[in-house]
Amino acid sequence: MDMVEAMRVAVAVARHKSFSSASRDLRLSAPSVSRIVAGLEADLGVRLFNRTTRQLNLTDAGLEFVQTSLGLLEELDLMRRAVRERHETPRGQLRVSCVTAFGNECLAPAMPEFTQRFPQLSISIDFGNRLVDLIGEHFDVAIRVGPLPDSSLIAQRIFTQRIVVVASPQFCNRYGTPKTLTEVRTCPSVTQVSGEWGRTHRFFCNGEIIDFEVPQHLTMNSARAVRNACLTGWGYSLLPDFMVEKDLEENRLVRLLPDHEPTELPIFTFYAQRRHTPQKIRVFVDYLTEVFGDRDSQ
Repeated sequence: MDMVEAMRVAVAVARHKSFSSASRDLRLSAPSVSRIVAGLEADLGVRLFNRTTRQLNLTDAGLEFVQTSLGLLEELDLMRRAVRERHETPRGQLRVSCVTAFGNECLAPAMPEFTQRFPQLSISIDFGNRLVDLIGEHFDVAIRVGPLPDSSLIAQRIFTQRIVVVASPQFCNRYGTPKTLTEVRTCPSVTQVSGEWGRTHRFFCNGEIIDFEVPQHLTMNSARAVRNACLTGWGYSLLPDFMVEKDLEENRLVRLLPDHEPTELPIFTFYAQRRHTPQKIRVFVDYLTEVFGDRDSQ
């Protein structure tokens, strides 16, 4: 006996409460539907339906069988769809929300390669630091710094950023090169503050944890704007390491307090929990892990 076919027939009969209606729905002959149900009852050793000339109702055993069959058939259909999707080209629209600094400096340059790999995907990226409602605002993926309190989302770590203290050579010529956070505190600062983020940064030095409350001389909510202001030599800044990597290599900026190790701030992708993750989300998250996972390990 084909048990999957038998389950589908039993579910259809239960839904329509009629052999003839179920046969039309399944595009089978009425005698075939009756034969399959009879064979199923014989195989299970129980009656699934009480039949009268006017009614057809489920028995207790029939109700249990149909409810279980519904779950199994749904699982089977989802599994088939997921396996089939893996061999199809991802298509449709992918909507992404991403924190601004990482998005500008890291994600944006990586996207052309992704679009070349998956040309049938239409990708829309919203850069901003506010928390978004993935489902309510119809985003597929959000990229954020640090874990989120919403446990209903799936989180996957893709990168690690570190906040470093930097200044221009002109700044050092004017104020000297600070050797301690106390000395740094006496100098003018231009820093990124977004809500509560950026007001305090944590460092490790000589086995101790130090929380540094950044003086609010000049604050901006854009890391790129802070970097540009820092390059003028007016003040020092605390910026993500990936933003100032080239500036440090080319001596446009110097790192202050190299013995103060910054805490690691993980960057995650977040997406809604589903029984089977849509392929467009899966290939996007896999791509980010491939690109930034390799960079993170360097």
